[in-house]
Amino acid sequence: MLATIRRVHDNTIDRYRRLGMNNSTIGWILFTEGLFVLFVGKAIVEFVR
Repeated sequence: MLATIRRVHDNTIDRYRRLGMNNSTIGWILFTEGLFVLFVGKAIVEFVR
């Protein structure tokens, strides 16, 4: 499972680098994507309850 997560993470970073983004921008985008997934997950759990 960790290998799959690592592969997806590396592919995502490569995609953003091809778009010309620097490491700081990529970091902020990944951070906000993580928050989005967290909040959507929480909303789904609350909805299912």
